Amino acid sequence: MLKKFICLAAIAAVCGAAQAQTPEQKVESAEAKEAGASTNVSSQEKELERIRKLAQGRLGVQVKHVLPSPIPGLYELAVNNEILYMDPTGDHVLMGEIFNTLSRKNLTQEAKEKLLTIDFKSLPLADAIKTVHGNGSRQIAVFSDPNCSFCKKLEAGLASLKDVTIYTFLYPVITAGSKEASANIWCSKDRALAWKQQLLEGKSAPKRSADCDISALDRNIELGAKLNITGTPTIFVPSGKRAPGAVGMDYLENMLTESASKP
Repeated sequence: MLKKFICLAAIAAVCGAAQAQTPEQKVESAEAKEAGASTNVSSQEKELERIRKLAQGRLGVQVKHVLPSPIPGLYELAVNNEILYMDPTGDHVLMGEIFNTLSRKNLTQEAKEKLLTIDFKSLPLADAIKTVHGNGSRQIAVFSDPNCSFCKKLEAGLASLKDVTIYTFLYPVITAGSKEASANIWCSKDRALAWKQQLLEGKSAPKRSADCDISALDRNIELGAKLNITGTPTIFVPSGKRAPGAVGMDYLENMLTESASKP
């Protein structure tokens, strides 16, 4: 009986030793899991890059990003300021909106808003004309062209906006004369006044001096291209959301209120 007990104890000890992990084995196991996860991520990245190159080749346009779409088997493509969908073969492209019937949300619109949202704090405000209304506690940034009729319409509305600081980025892209008109405004002694007179009164700014630094205008054009600004005026609020076109002041007030409610 004693021999039998000793044998059973020995077997249990051997089994326990076999099942127990040494610290080295635990590290190896963790590394293996990490390597597996890394392989999965790498594989997904390669597939997304394959889809991006395929889409660019088939559509002949730049694709900013490719992500898995809410529908299995479809990929989300960011093209210019729009969201498209494509299957893995590249043979079919869907132009439309995806709605979630459970959440009642427009998933395409959410993706588009995310695509068009910027980091407001990163804007180079030194390259903009600063205009303060009231206490200036609220902020907006506007990319505008002095020869843009819709910009003039927007400016008339902004004149009534209270307690706001407006940063106007001169974005001369509408006409051949926009760059020179913008340069004259930028080089004026009072830029905010020169801008107001040009847009609201039709009074052109005085001819600039030859030694005036207008490099800010070139930086604004580069920035606008980077932010996918395709027309003027384009407005941004501190949340990073944009409003293209001469929107009404009620619409802009709602954007500012919504922006202020976000951390």
